[in-house]
Amino acid sequence: MLLVDDRLKAAKDHALAGRHDNAALLYESILDVSPGHPEALSGLIETRLANGDLEGAQTLLSKSTAVTGQDPGFLTLAAKISIISQKPEDAQKLVERALALDPYHAQAALLKAEFLASAGALSEAEDLLNTVRSRNTGDTDILLGISRLYYAYGLFSPALMIAQEALSNAPDDSNLSAFVGQILTALGDHGKATSFFEAAHLKEPTNPEFMLSLANNAAAIGQSSEALRIAGRAKALFPDLMPAWLSYIKIKAERGEALEALREFAPVAKGAKDRMEATLTLGTAYRLAGEPEKAIQLLEPLMANATGMKDAVRGRLFSILRDAFLSTGQIEKVPSTLEQPVVATLNGGQSGDTNPGVLKQRVSEAVMVIDPGLSNLEFMVLARFLDQAGRDKSAPLAGPSTLSQLSGFFGYNNFLPNDAPNGNAEQPAAPVTLPISQILGLPNDLRGGVTGPCPYLPVKPELLKRWQDALSEFSKPWIGIAWNEAQPGLTLDTLLPAIRSLPGTLVSTVWDHSRRQLSGHQGIIDAGAHIKRLDDLAALLHALDFVVGPDGIILHGAGAAGTPGLVIAQYMSPWYWYAETDRSLWYPSMDVLKAPRFGHWATLIPELTDDIQARIDNRLASTGGQTEETS
Repeated sequence: MLLVDDRLKAAKDHALAGRHDNAALLYESILDVSPGHPEALSGLIETRLANGDLEGAQTLLSKSTAVTGQDPGFLTLAAKISIISQKPEDAQKLVERALALDPYHAQAALLKAEFLASAGALSEAEDLLNTVRSRNTGDTDILLGISRLYYAYGLFSPALMIAQEALSNAPDDSNLSAFVGQILTALGDHGKATSFFEAAHLKEPTNPEFMLSLANNAAAIGQSSEALRIAGRAKALFPDLMPAWLSYIKIKAERGEALEALREFAPVAKGAKDRMEATLTLGTAYRLAGEPEKAIQLLEPLMANATGMKDAVRGRLFSILRDAFLSTGQIEKVPSTLEQPVVATLNGGQSGDTNPGVLKQRVSEAVMVIDPGLSNLEFMVLARFLDQAGRDKSAPLAGPSTLSQLSGFFGYNNFLPNDAPNGNAEQPAAPVTLPISQILGLPNDLRGGVTGPCPYLPVKPELLKRWQDALSEFSKPWIGIAWNEAQPGLTLDTLLPAIRSLPGTLVSTVWDHSRRQLSGHQGIIDAGAHIKRLDDLAALLHALDFVVGPDGIILHGAGAAGTPGLVIAQYMSPWYWYAETDRSLWYPSMDVLKAPRFGHWATLIPELTDDIQARIDNRLASTGGQTEETS
């Protein structure tokens, strides 16, 4: 006769292999012999959850005994069910009980770390996981938990290091392989990410998440046909999976086939069981296809019933509409997409006083916080508002530590990192914190106009003079150029034919390893070789007569410096390159030239060359910088 331990081991093996029905039969046989067996009951509950049977899991949970109530593993599983059942307070109590029984229980510690992180206690979460890690050397789950904590708050390098350590302990774990690929993607290293996504996909070829990661990564490195093949297979295997359709539509749009993809998706959206999910997906698809107006037409009517929506659904609706409003220049509609009016935020959640003087005082006292979801380039756009309403450069600014240098770029050196592992900095006493993403919700007379003040990128006079002296021996105008690291971005070789006939001197503004693209190109001043910090870059951008290149920190910095320039943008460009009569709304000194359609820059630039040269010539003439004599 099989012993309980033998059955338990066999059940766990079946569960690990994904054979949940076989595992369930063995767990049930153990419970027939030993009712209330903690591991068997926990295992059976997990099989119910794996099969999507929450009600069955809850029924089993009700059969717990005094023995199971003293088992940390069972208590942790009960906490997970409470979370799924949207009972977070019950979950937290169960986790505390589990940790009281075993302070180093890995799964309980991971759950508590999630609670701490969501409450903003990031340092406590990190300390807890590292303490448990010291007692559970090599525990893959703990390593993964620490890595995910870092990743969630933008600390990609330490996240990668720990995730790779976890993967070395469990090389066959497909989820770990995919997560390492995800971190590498966030770091912009799509080439290295490919092998990790492929490894995960080969282990689980029908896992939709792995398929979509592989497809999106292939698209990022210019393998359009391969990306389309994988995304097409994913949406064929999972026709009701909206992320699969979004990936497919995005890739088709990048190939110039957006309308075809939208026609394919239309009947799927109409027949979807979850109509709200399908509607939000269609709205996002319109935006990906470069048609934000249609996204607004579809989604704006839903705003009337937003208060009755679930938080996640409402948040997604607001996010899509906010991007669409910004992408069409409808700045005045952005406040309607905030969870609560900024005035209420400044008054501690209450409607409060709307007196302009009172609001100005509250803004001046608030701690400005860079939201974790705000990209570097979006922050650069909104940084123009930081010194409004009585604030000055000494005012504290809080946010992810990865943005500390960028905040210093704009003169805000009193930076308070609020993420792990540097989350111990004490924030000054303040009546309220104000997320920078909500600045556009402030009244116009409080935050200033959309474009003001401009320029707002500070420059150190001694550094500016150094650049001016260094460039003085070269003919004017001094035209700064920028490019992307690799295809499908706009590389130097692709850009150069469009600007070779320009007057004056070409000055490279690129300072990272992308400078290697200069090899073999004569007559371009390699200013990037002398850029050691962002202060140097700011001074160079102020010194130049013109800057041209693709979307990135260089073009944003030039716009913030008030330097004339031309951004060469993709057909579906980010909201911050919205332009009225070809002039950027956000950066008055910048012209915006959008590609006429989706496509590879190698085929688009030849069509845009005449327009690029004419735009630059006209701007140089209007600013008096076309020739050395007129400068």
